[in-house]
Amino acid sequence: MTRTLKIDQELQQNDLVDSFTQKTFTWMVEAVREEALAARIIDAATFDAGIRDLYRAAEPDGVFCYTFFKGVAAKPAHLPQEGSNGRDV
Repeated sequence: MTRTLKIDQELQQNDLVDSFTQKTFTWMVEAVREEALAARIIDAATFDAGIRDLYRAAEPDGVFCYTFFKGVAAKPAHLPQEGSNGRDV
């Protein structure tokens, strides 16, 4: 199951731009900057450019689109069950 959130000029007047685009999504990404740089996943200039782009999406003529995914998983029978301390149950 997926749900898509699109914030564009039509929704710029409500609080979604501030509450989701900036104060949830962008801040969440900003929070992992040092970890991402330390792990050498991305360089500082590219990361910072991406953050600027996220803030740019919150401008009056910007567009932000995000798809929420619901994942479902099952633990294979051959793996230890929860609470077994790694031993077969």
